[in-house]
Amino acid sequence: MEHLKQMETRSVWKLLLAFSIPTIIASTVHALYNIVDRIYIGKALGTDALAGVTITFPIFILSIALGVLLGTGSSAIISIRLGEKKRDKAEKTLGNTFGLFSIIGVLVSIIALTFLEPLLKIVGADAVTMPYATQYMTWFLPFMMFDFLAMGTNGCIRAEGNPRLAMVIAASGAIMNIILDPLFLFVFKWGVSGIALATGLSRLFTACWVFWHFRAGKSRHLTVHFSDLKPVWGIVKPVIIIGLAPFSMMLATSMVSVFLNRHLVEYGGVLAVGALGAIQSIFMIVETPLRSIMMAGQPIIGYNFGAGLHRRVIESIKVSFVYSLVISISGFAFIMIFPGLLISMFSKGDAALISIGSTGLKIFLSMLPFVGLHMMATMYYQAVNKPKEAILLNMLRKVIFFLPALFIFPRFLQLNGVWIATPVADLLACIIAMFMIRKSLKNCAEMIQKKEALSNS
Repeated sequence: MEHLKQMETRSVWKLLLAFSIPTIIASTVHALYNIVDRIYIGKALGTDALAGVTITFPIFILSIALGVLLGTGSSAIISIRLGEKKRDKAEKTLGNTFGLFSIIGVLVSIIALTFLEPLLKIVGADAVTMPYATQYMTWFLPFMMFDFLAMGTNGCIRAEGNPRLAMVIAASGAIMNIILDPLFLFVFKWGVSGIALATGLSRLFTACWVFWHFRAGKSRHLTVHFSDLKPVWGIVKPVIIIGLAPFSMMLATSMVSVFLNRHLVEYGGVLAVGALGAIQSIFMIVETPLRSIMMAGQPIIGYNFGAGLHRRVIESIKVSFVYSLVISISGFAFIMIFPGLLISMFSKGDAALISIGSTGLKIFLSMLPFVGLHMMATMYYQAVNKPKEAILLNMLRKVIFFLPALFIFPRFLQLNGVWIATPVADLLACIIAMFMIRKSLKNCAEMIQKKEALSNS
């Protein structure tokens, strides 16, 4: 109970920091396995292999979208239910989440393996990249259920007030992956298949640990009951409603990634696709702490919203904005100063890849400071159970602004036009997000005034 009591009493600055630091560490280490995967692939197997793995990105994002749909929604609902002092309902939500993840994971693996080649052709794979993409997906897809469980239910540990344990579990799986990568690649000579297998095994390890924690862990506040594993619509519905916002973002990301891949192939060839793989990995280094603040702030805001502590809700979102701005500006400065050095980490010395990637990196992330602000605004709406607003913000950035820019700018600027589409969408979406969040916080302040007026009367 002490973990939950601090949600109401501890300084928001210290509380968010306490939740963020372990989450950032866990997420950064967790992200490193993706980055290290691509570094190993680029350095050991070359640009074609890097492009082949990058081509699979839309398919992975689609699967991640399903995981986020339940993972984000369940952690938000659990936070709100705990704030409302309804532990039994929080546990039912947790059990339903485990059950749904298992079912969806198995179905996704079967469907994706059955239609793998057509799927890879849709996302842009050609004669050069198809063999690498096929090897990678064939060895990873059987582990999809564990990928869902590892990714989605870790947030439930944070929601129950155990951010440090969530950090340890996620980091342990990532470290295992980083150790297995060179073993399978350089010792066993398994190539791209070995990289995929290392990732899958690390997901299996993490999923098992999370399940054990909620069944027998001494520090658990919630327990997974086998009787709750069967999904019940009344329990699942609010989870899905809240999860629709990040789900829509991931779904949109998957869709636009297909168009992005095709435009890169058209205007820059395999080299441009390989450069995108490096750029996405570099962006992940900055996005990970930003997303960690989102994950850390959501249970804090959700709990206090459920408890009716609106003043702490306002303070939490303001603190989140400050933290996100510091991180995004710092990352932006480093990227703009050392673009060539960063891209060269993913290359065997291919001068053309480094040149294309450096230019693309500077353009692609030129509006990075605005990305953090947009993400924090989206997080607020997810946390207070306003999925329509969160979905709107995600769709603005990922679809409504991005797709027109992607089809317009390359006509005039060729490959640079492809890179420019992203910062244009980032800037426009952030402007609208700022107007929306300002209005919402103003409404929240009015609720505080009314509550204080009633208590004084």
